[in-house]
Amino acid sequence: MSKMRFLWAFALVVAAFVTLPAIGQDISLQASVDRSSVRENESFSFVLRASGQVRDEPDFTVLDSMFDILQRSRNTQIQILGGQTTQITEWLLQLMPRAEGRFVLPPISLAGALSSPIGIEVLPSLAGDVPGDIFLELEASPLDPYVQSQVIYTLRLFRGVSTGRSTLTPPEVSGGEALIERLGGDREYQVVRDDRSFIVLERRYAIFPQSLGSLTIEPAMFEAVVIAPSGFSSVQRFRAEPLELTVKPPIQPPAMFPDAVWLPASNLTLSERWSVGTDEFTAGIPQTRTLVLEAEGLLETQLPEIHLNQTEGIKQYADMPEFSRETGEDGLKAVRIERFAVIAQIPGELELPAVEVPWWNVRKQSWDVARLEPSTLIVAPNSEQGPASTTPSPPSDAEEQPVLGAADWPWRTISGGITTIWLATLALWWQSRHPKKPRSGVGSEATLGRAAGRRIMRRLRNACDDNLAGRARELLLEWGKLQFSQSPPKSLGTLADMLPEDASRPVRDLERSLYGPEPEQWDGAELRATLSRLDAVSPSGSAPHEELLPLYR
Repeated sequence: MSKMRFLWAFALVVAAFVTLPAIGQDISLQASVDRSSVRENESFSFVLRASGQVRDEPDFTVLDSMFDILQRSRNTQIQILGGQTTQITEWLLQLMPRAEGRFVLPPISLAGALSSPIGIEVLPSLAGDVPGDIFLELEASPLDPYVQSQVIYTLRLFRGVSTGRSTLTPPEVSGGEALIERLGGDREYQVVRDDRSFIVLERRYAIFPQSLGSLTIEPAMFEAVVIAPSGFSSVQRFRAEPLELTVKPPIQPPAMFPDAVWLPASNLTLSERWSVGTDEFTAGIPQTRTLVLEAEGLLETQLPEIHLNQTEGIKQYADMPEFSRETGEDGLKAVRIERFAVIAQIPGELELPAVEVPWWNVRKQSWDVARLEPSTLIVAPNSEQGPASTTPSPPSDAEEQPVLGAADWPWRTISGGITTIWLATLALWWQSRHPKKPRSGVGSEATLGRAAGRRIMRRLRNACDDNLAGRARELLLEWGKLQFSQSPPKSLGTLADMLPEDASRPVRDLERSLYGPEPEQWDGAELRATLSRLDAVSPSGSAPHEELLPLYR
């Protein structure tokens, strides 16, 4: 064993002495290319070979003005010839010409040594109908859009040969500003042109110019490893021609709509739906009116707020709008949904005025109007509504004060007995809606949800005790957001619809006190009793940490 170690040590010493001459060896550089003639869309290999020990990297920036460096690698090996040891280092670059013509690759410098210049000819790329070619087709419609209107940009990539790794650049604009949205996923199909079969990849975008005048859609580029029938592969790059758009200014709105928002669309509609029929209203009972604005060829952020004209005897309170979009053959379709709580304050026949949204029709090249005709509400008297009150409008939350008096205690005693019965029914309903689930670990998200529910319930009880109607409304909706997370209600009326009839009564009373025709001081005792019973009910055998989440949105 000791003899073997001696032999290995001796060999290492001999190797060290053998390599000493290479340390002082001068460096020589040799450059070469795999082809002296290439197409404009074809890459070629450039090899720089250094003989001798090198520590630095060559300066390849002299190539940047004529070529793009697609790939770069380095390989080092030791060569022993006739007892002479030489370090050989090679740099392999994949270069893509930037233009056609005759070029000279300049000398590359490294550690004081220079390589020889190399001439190369770049020929024009072949036309698209040559067998084995790859080409791009672009289409934009219209080429003279109005500002903020939709332009459908379609890119088609034709491939008649196999390709490996590839990239296809998305569209970019110059000369102005534009918003660009991709329309769905890629489509792939086959076509035959000039008796040749091509695989086509189609990609579509919606472009919305944001500035006037000339706007250039920059050339699309496809770069891929192209595999020839012979099996030889090379990186090639294909470009399409740029497209020029001429963006027109907005058209002045008609005199009857001087403040119209600029909405250049191919189609725009306005529709409505009610939670009940327009002949089924009851004075003081809120109902939900939903207006839907849909526009083809616009972004949802372009859709304006829907303004409603107020009419005597009717109050309308807007909720937060909802937005969405769809994609189709004609591009983007934007949707804006607005919900209003509508309260008829007096019985009889009440008329809601028409709703109009003016817009510019890019197909007809004229102004148009989406319109809802006036509608008549048939309002029945409210049998539960007492005589007209002279009580002023309820104050804001910050100004609301507890209202307690000696006359309150009989009502509280009577209502306590009445509500006990329906609250027992409510408890059974609650248990059926919240069956006990097997315990599989309590996640942090559920823990946070329970903690939030307890905080909301505590604050809601305080608001009921202090008769703060506005504050109670806010907390009820927060509670509902936790409970009905899949479809949270946006108003007290919607929340009441989600609860059983008995449980919904105190919620509707709260809404009526806030928005009814005769504002009155709200008493939170009934809602407080409901909350206490709901908070106390939990499925049999539940652990303390599985307690019921307080109220639903």
